[in-house]
Amino acid sequence: MATNSAPIYGKQYIRYAETWEAAIDAQAGSPDAIAAGTATGIVEVGELRAVVYAVYAGANTAANPGAIVSFAGPIVGINQAYMPTTLAQPYTARQLTVATSGLLLVEVDPTLAPGTITIGTRLRVNNAGQAVAAGGQQVSLDGTTPLVRENVGIGGRNLVLVSFA
Repeated sequence: MATNSAPIYGKQYIRYAETWEAAIDAQAGSPDAIAAGTATGIVEVGELRAVVYAVYAGANTAANPGAIVSFAGPIVGINQAYMPTTLAQPYTARQLTVATSGLLLVEVDPTLAPGTITIGTRLRVNNAGQAVAAGGQQVSLDGTTPLVRENVGIGGRNLVLVSFA
């Protein structure tokens, strides 16, 4: 199966990317499971969003931060292509292309105004894996601190360019 790990919009530079399996179910008691009233088949992973280790689902499995009970900050990387829920598309191959190093685009929470996130600050994400200016959780990747380098607006979509070691 081919995956989308090429630079998107000509802005980001992917140095390294890995293939991960997307979790199918959310962890029982997670924010996503509580909101949906079930943990079964609800994990959806957006494009250009941070993903976390989903150890509850097995080895080499990732999900959005809201799918785990307690998100403390470590992430796997930035997912490069949208992954629907298994309820929406049960026969979709659940492979994620996760960029782990380079200058990577991260989607900004759409409720924020463009340019809201301060340049030079540590990346913070919400339960959907989107960048936020306040709240959410500061992230780390392999013990390093991803920093926001630029606010980017492309096609009505707010993104930040973040440096990952």
